[in-house]
Amino acid sequence: MIIEPGLFKICHTGIEPNPGCLLISAPFLDQLYFKRSVILLIDDMDNSVMGLIQNKPSRLFLNNIISGLEDIDRIPIFYGGPLQEDRLFYIHNLGDLIPNSIKISDNLYIDGDFNTVMSYLKSNQNIDGNIKFFLGYSGWSRNQLLNEIEDDTWLVSENNSNYILNQKGDEMWNEALSKLDSKFRQWLKYPKETYLN
Repeated sequence: MIIEPGLFKICHTGIEPNPGCLLISAPFLDQLYFKRSVILLIDDMDNSVMGLIQNKPSRLFLNNIISGLEDIDRIPIFYGGPLQEDRLFYIHNLGDLIPNSIKISDNLYIDGDFNTVMSYLKSNQNIDGNIKFFLGYSGWSRNQLLNEIEDDTWLVSENNSNYILNQKGDEMWNEALSKLDSKFRQWLKYPKETYLN
């Protein structure tokens, strides 16, 4: 069965893609990194936009690539995107507890002093709902992203830091759509693998 993407075409949300917003991919977007992805927009500077994919866990754990964390619970690393895949990023709600953190939006920050992060992790603090780690990032020129939104490749949604930091995997795409107006939920009916229909 061939499904025409236009069947599921909808008007975009009208929300400007600013830091702290989410991009929710259209169901027919079939690129490896971006298929059914939810991306947190981090930065918008010099006519470029940066984001981190939130719902693509890798098979890597921070404990395996950073020494000194062997004795604590495994900390998953997510794929942030196809750019600079050897660069570690982290988002958190720890604010001033992590010096040099950069504020993304209310109660949501990126990076900061890694030695302080290591001390936080080693002190057996609860990281669930507080910090997430990523390798790589996603990026666009400002015009490229605006064109993709206009073409309904992405929906733009507002975000809640608790929601972002507590989501761990594949179901996040469904949950992000279900939080929007009912007209957007038709994307949930689009089959994940169209060749199986």
